[in-house]
Amino acid sequence: MRESTLQLVNYVMIAVLLLTVLLHLASHGFFGFVDYRGSLVYSDVVTRYRQVVPALLLTVLLISASFHGLYGLRNILLEFRSGPVWDKAVSYGVLAAGIVLVGWGLRTVALTATGG
Repeated sequence: MRESTLQLVNYVMIAVLLLTVLLHLASHGFFGFVDYRGSLVYSDVVTRYRQVVPALLLTVLLISASFHGLYGLRNILLEFRSGPVWDKAVSYGVLAAGIVLVGWGLRTVALTATGG
């Protein structure tokens, strides 16, 4: 994928990340909870995971934060050193890390949502 396309996707992910973080914090702060600390009780967290909208919100948050963070890491590593072998190794390594990170996160959301 071209670098300009990746940068455009990163900008979209930043906007999505901003929106989902605000909604996530709002759901803890004033959407149905007395206080933030009370929203972190295990039973309340599991209850939210088992609802469709919060689970989707966490999934979108996971994907956008993972892409944004790993894209930034990729750029740092590409600035650290250069060369065709290094560039491919970094790009594929970050892609593999992203697949593992998102896969593990989706597994956690799915298991919690289904009671597993």
